[in-house]
Amino acid sequence: MHFDKAIDTNTNEARKPEIITLYNATKGAVDNMDRMTENYTVARKSFRWPLTVFYSMLNIGGVNAQIIYQENCPHNKKTRLDFLKCLSRELMKEHMEYRCTIISLPKEIKNKIVKYGFRVNATEEIQRFRQSGRCSFCDRNKDRKTTKVCTNCARLICRDHLIEMCPSCCEEM
Repeated sequence: MHFDKAIDTNTNEARKPEIITLYNATKGAVDNMDRMTENYTVARKSFRWPLTVFYSMLNIGGVNAQIIYQENCPHNKKTRLDFLKCLSRELMKEHMEYRCTIISLPKEIKNKIVKYGFRVNATEEIQRFRQSGRCSFCDRNKDRKTTKVCTNCARLICRDHLIEMCPSCCEEM
């Protein structure tokens, strides 16, 4: 079929080779995929071909994920844009929650993360409140400086008094 010059008899006057008519008959899915990935694409201009291939894989994966989702949940129809937004949030969720736990993360970035619907853990915010100082449980004449903070009440605590939390929080439990 690929190497002979046989003309397809069904093409009448056009007289196309059989390989051309076969290609035209089976290329519909490729055109449909290109049309679906064209409107909402993650691709950016790049001179590195592995990155271009990765962008194409993400685009095709987004289409495939939507098809699977629609087959599994036929009652819950979403537009392509809404589905891609939901998919991207779910893919970012774990990473964004991890980034919120980083104490040295700039406040502007944390605010942007919160703006997009991810929550910041309160314990990390408490720990950032005090940077260093005197232990809350040592005598003042010992003057022990520390950077360790109780995970419950955010009081400064030295290594001698450090358990997992300060002694007064342990008593409360």
